[in-house]
Amino acid sequence: MDLLALVPMGPPDSDWAIWAPQTWAPWLSMRIFQSLLFFLGAFLLDRMWLAVLRRIKKEALRREPAHGKDLETRLDTLGALARRIGSIVLYMSAFLMTLAGFGVQVGPLVAGLGIVGVAVGLGAQFLVRDFISGFFLVAEDQFRVGDSVKIGEFSGTVEAVTLRTTSLRAANGELHILPNGEIRAVTNQMRQWSRAVADASVARTANLEKVFDALREAGHKVYADPALQGLFLEEPQVLGVTELSDTAAKVRLWAKVKPGQQWEVERALRLAVSEALNARGVELPAAQRVVGLDGESLAALLGRKEKP
Repeated sequence: MDLLALVPMGPPDSDWAIWAPQTWAPWLSMRIFQSLLFFLGAFLLDRMWLAVLRRIKKEALRREPAHGKDLETRLDTLGALARRIGSIVLYMSAFLMTLAGFGVQVGPLVAGLGIVGVAVGLGAQFLVRDFISGFFLVAEDQFRVGDSVKIGEFSGTVEAVTLRTTSLRAANGELHILPNGEIRAVTNQMRQWSRAVADASVARTANLEKVFDALREAGHKVYADPALQGLFLEEPQVLGVTELSDTAAKVRLWAKVKPGQQWEVERALRLAVSEALNARGVELPAAQRVVGLDGESLAALLGRKEKP
């Protein structure tokens, strides 16, 4: 037997009959039952959507084991975004179906919400811009949580990425919260590989061959260090003289290392370079200052010295 056929599709038209429990109770109870079914279905679909996202993440990590950590971070960010969107769509659909079951005209309501949305969008253009920019930041994988980046005048480690803001933790502990719509350019220091650079300034008259030998020795020493050997992608190389001044010559030693490991390798290279230069007695640049005096000033200075 079809139970819905026994329940009136709408409230009675009589002014007084509507107040009789035997009249409105079956209609109301059936509508409440339908509403519970709608939200139960939305809940079950939401759990299924979460299971699908987890399955996609697991399968992606299985196929790309070499990029496990980076891929997992990106999938977590995208998964959280997809989960929120799916939940909003499912529960909003259940709510609209519930309103329709109670006889509310959903079409005009949706149209009205659209007009309100346009008005809110015009009044919150910066907020909309932040959300759109945040979506593309995540979708294009420009940076991830844990990456060391430079964004405008700010630099630090990415602590959180949402659709509206990006949080950077600076080296001194300061937390910078940047609206995604304000991000124009990003320098990511932790993609594919990094470069560790160690510069040394020596006297202009120093024996450069001796300096280059010292840098090669320092690079080989650091490269052979068991504590750092796993950080290198290539053996350190002496680039040569990168800058000349009146009193100094700047030489450079660099190495290709794994992403995010350049700072630790740079500290080790600088220490090894300093020790190697000191061991060879390489002359360091000394500051020089030339003072010019005209004849009158020179005579006055000499006369002052001759006074008893």
